[in-house]
Amino acid sequence: MAAGFATERWTLARIAALIEREFGVHYHPRYLERPLKAHGFSVQRPATRAKERDELVIAVWPKREWVALKQKPSGSTGRSCSWMRRATASGRGRPRPGREAG
Repeated sequence: MAAGFATERWTLARIAALIEREFGVHYHPRYLERPLKAHGFSVQRPATRAKERDELVIAVWPKREWVALKQKPSGSTGRSCSWMRRATASGRGRPRPGREAG
């Protein structure tokens, strides 16, 4: 912004304009990448964040919600995935539908 641009983001086109304005030397933006890398500069992009992002809500969430999610429900029966059958005292689960049902 101190160089007269609307944002703080530096692009190759902006760097070329600044070099031309300050030193009177015209560079095509496409050819600036190699000399900039030779001087230790690298491509850096700002992290994209939603405009609706609410930092306060994000900071409070782990303290309020995560603790509740981590606690097991009091009436937990130790259910397993739907494709797994619960074991019985005899060692066999409920019979499968189909051939083993009868």
